[in-house]
Amino acid sequence: MTTDQIIATIPFSFGVVASTRVGNLLGARSAVGARNAAHASALTSVLVGSAIMTAMLAARDNFGYMFSDDEDVVRLVSQVMPLLASFQIADGLANACGGTLRGQGRQHLGAIFNIIAYYVLALPIGITLAFSTRIHLGLKGLWIGQVIGLFTVGTAEYVVVWLGTNWDKEVEKSMFRNAEEAKRRALLEQYEQDADGLTN
Repeated sequence: MTTDQIIATIPFSFGVVASTRVGNLLGARSAVGARNAAHASALTSVLVGSAIMTAMLAARDNFGYMFSDDEDVVRLVSQVMPLLASFQIADGLANACGGTLRGQGRQHLGAIFNIIAYYVLALPIGITLAFSTRIHLGLKGLWIGQVIGLFTVGTAEYVVVWLGTNWDKEVEKSMFRNAEEAKRRALLEQYEQDADGLTN
């Protein structure tokens, strides 16, 4: 898990970049640019995730020695490494597409997908596979649940970004949000000026 958390900073950065770039391009009224940035972010995250996955699979038999000299621990790490490695592609895709949804102002969709994927799918499946007396996959079962959850989030978010986005409409919504924010700021400035006038 420590390794995954360290590696997760890479796909997290794709989400931050996608959010900022897509948001800025929508604000600049560039539907085509925003769409291209979203897809470039998703593709790059999958390619980088694939490279990380390949490196992890290549090191699977020796990776456990970074944490312990115990042969049982090393063997267990080697068994779950393919799952942890496959996790990297889904993590990259989920972060990049989640960033795109945030840039569009549709972050509520990411929240819904995460709740369903983890609380409805990943946790019940992982706990069942790990602790069921009939199946009892142990740690491997928990990771299978996590992989299912993350692939569900990544796939759902990508389908929404790829098929469920009218980029011209997103530009219009962005313009409306910017106009509303400008009104709010003007009201706030007027309020502050009036308050200053009363105190002086």
